[in-house]
Amino acid sequence: MPVFFWNDEDGSKYQKAYFSKFPGVWSHGDYCQINKQTGGMLMLGRSDGVLNPNGVRFGSAEIYSIVEGIQEIEDSVCVAQRERAGSEERVILFLKLHNGFLLDEQLLKKVRTEIRQLLSARHVPAVILQTADIPYTISGKKVELAVRDVIAGVAVKHLAAFRNPDSLELYKDIPELQDY
Repeated sequence: MPVFFWNDEDGSKYQKAYFSKFPGVWSHGDYCQINKQTGGMLMLGRSDGVLNPNGVRFGSAEIYSIVEGIQEIEDSVCVAQRERAGSEERVILFLKLHNGFLLDEQLLKKVRTEIRQLLSARHVPAVILQTADIPYTISGKKVELAVRDVIAGVAVKHLAAFRNPDSLELYKDIPELQDY
């Protein structure tokens, strides 16, 4: 946790940034999950990466909380894809599966059903695809915004901050995402 901001003599910017959402409690803008057995924390990603398909706003962590409980799934990343010629967006879910599993129709149905039953039909991603790797920062955060940029054809900067920057290549020129 940072202890102060430069050029913030009275500490007001610091207080606003970290203590305005929950007075007296530090809030850093990331979703995390506490392991009840160990007390450790798993960083799930930025809470500001809001998805907004058809005007329904929710965070990717809501999707992660469901799909990461499915035994075939090792990891996932959930991002928005904007229409190229419009203002709509749809949700894309990439799944990294445990060895020996494939994203077949049965697993797709299982993922969609779990999300629909535990969240809502509006939370079900428009496209669900299998991937071999999920990009992370060196500090262990999923890099949703970089995946979003790659699928939109936007160059990603600051690759030195990534633990596995080569994984971004997996998200380029995916046929299922080209005509949106």
